[in-house]
Amino acid sequence: MSTLHKTVVKKSALAFNPIFPGLTGVGVFARDFPVEPFLFFSEFRMSLPVFGPHPHAGISVMTYMRPDSPDSFINRDDLSGQSFIEPGGLHIMQAGRGMHHDEYPKTEGVETRGFQIWINHSEANRLVAPRSIHVDPQQVPEVETGQALVRIVHGAYAGQSTPYQMVTPIDLLHVYLKPHQRLTLTTQPMAFVYGLEGRGKTGGQDVRPQTLINYSVAGESITLKAQAEGLEFMFGSGTPLHEPILYGGPFVATTPEQMAEIRRRYARGEMGELKPLPPAEGS
Repeated sequence: MSTLHKTVVKKSALAFNPIFPGLTGVGVFARDFPVEPFLFFSEFRMSLPVFGPHPHAGISVMTYMRPDSPDSFINRDDLSGQSFIEPGGLHIMQAGRGMHHDEYPKTEGVETRGFQIWINHSEANRLVAPRSIHVDPQQVPEVETGQALVRIVHGAYAGQSTPYQMVTPIDLLHVYLKPHQRLTLTTQPMAFVYGLEGRGKTGGQDVRPQTLINYSVAGESITLKAQAEGLEFMFGSGTPLHEPILYGGPFVATTPEQMAEIRRRYARGEMGELKPLPPAEGS
């Protein structure tokens, strides 16, 4: 029995924009695009420390470094200490009730490249116990066929799945589709594709770098075909939670009362602590 294909409902040509000195990014927000339970999907290029230690609560925050990033990221959080997010690796901060982190390039002045992604929590899991998940590049499952190389950043593909799982089930694949090859992907109700390199087509639409393709909820699969130069893209899929979403800076809640309690917990110091790094000698 054939699987019903999704249709393209929105195509967006996006671009890198300056955010802070040393940081440019492409930002996709759930308030503007139908990507929930992804709340924020951003490709970044960062060469300088930007944010410093800061808290999150009510969500999971994933940082995935592009395998071709010129250098690594340093991650610091109040649960796992300091670690390096190497090119092709990732770190997940399942913030839940609240925790602190800080991330910045390993070598100041070298432009690192990757993604920061916020994943929504259901009301039942909004304030789960915080958890820190670190994944080295060689721990990311890969599936290679005559058509494509697929890195399973989170979730499952072709009978393989990540041993690490967030409380909100999503699929996030980094796909290298070979020239002139076609690939069909099984989806959850929400699905999107974000172009990285090369060119291709899906649902009659061109996919180029920084092209975002949103698909219909109806349907269970999508198909992409690469052109002569091949097509590298990110594929995200999940099931929308269809619950109220209240944003409060780094915090996400379901109700104003819950947001107020999150802020009180932060004020009481109940989200851990992460001190700024001391200045380098001679600075």
